[in-house]
Amino acid sequence: MLNMDHEDAIKMFLLLHHSLNAQPDQITYVSALSACGNLRLIQLGRSIHALMEKSSAGLDLMARNALITMYFRCSDPTSSELVFRTIKDHNLCSWNCMISGFAQNKNGVLCACSQQGNLRYGREVHGYAIKAGVQANSFISSALLDMYSKCGRLDVSIQVFNNSSEKSIAFWNSMISAFGLHGHGEKAISIFTTMTQLGIQPTKSTFIALLSACSHSGLVDEGCRHYNLMKEVFGFEPCIEHNVCMVDMLGKAGKISEACNFVQKFSSRAEPGTWGAILSSCTDHANLEIGKSVAENLFCLEPDNIGYYITLSNLYACNGMWSKAEEVRSLVYDRGLMKPTGRSLSTL
Repeated sequence: MLNMDHEDAIKMFLLLHHSLNAQPDQITYVSALSACGNLRLIQLGRSIHALMEKSSAGLDLMARNALITMYFRCSDPTSSELVFRTIKDHNLCSWNCMISGFAQNKNGVLCACSQQGNLRYGREVHGYAIKAGVQANSFISSALLDMYSKCGRLDVSIQVFNNSSEKSIAFWNSMISAFGLHGHGEKAISIFTTMTQLGIQPTKSTFIALLSACSHSGLVDEGCRHYNLMKEVFGFEPCIEHNVCMVDMLGKAGKISEACNFVQKFSSRAEPGTWGAILSSCTDHANLEIGKSVAENLFCLEPDNIGYYITLSNLYACNGMWSKAEEVRSLVYDRGLMKPTGRSLSTL
């Protein structure tokens, strides 16, 4: 439904609720909860949840499944899980709601496995998805592809991609990112070419993945070509993420002066992200002259960003200037900036 349809559904529900002659049934609750989820009206959704619990519809499985979906769409997976636990006899739809919801939320279980590189648990989730018959869901397939890629199993990511009958744009983007992450920039470009030949329109996220792949693979000429294609053929105005990818790509190739010129020419305003990428490249190539100038600029733009101080300190260290490196690190404490304590998680 369109937003206006969702709003109308909520208005009708409220009229029905205040009517003395009629009471909402499970179908009414499902429609109202769906509208709340699509409009991200979590407070109203909670109110409807409370009303539902006081009626016979509170025990209806279809209505409780709608509650799960509503909370997920409102970015409250904790409430979704609490509702799921109150269901005594889960049906296939209940499991589908949970798995799809977790896959679509950034704090979902597959995303957690990806971030931790936990292949064992990722495989278990994949197994549950197969048992529930939802592995073909585009959100889940995309999350599985991403998980296997970040856990070092590009081969399985490719299998997931090839076995999927329905490929959403997010799915194509994930495959491009996977190839890029593993340094296969040419294959990422090939996937992009195939996608566009099939008539699938790329998004801004597609070009972020593609430019990042070119950066990881050192494909400077191809990266520049696709950056121009993005603007001239597909009509996208570059955002800061695109510019950071370009600066990172030029910097990794040792073309730091070109990266500075790019920022000054194409960046409409002083963007800390792009200058930060140049500073990192200066450290990688021990370019003290440009690095010092860029760091001074960043200290003006974001004086409390501890990362810039640490990067400049590392740059001095790369050039054997240990006293200068220590001097910059001392500024971190003098200005009340503290580096967050690092933590790691080990699977036993």
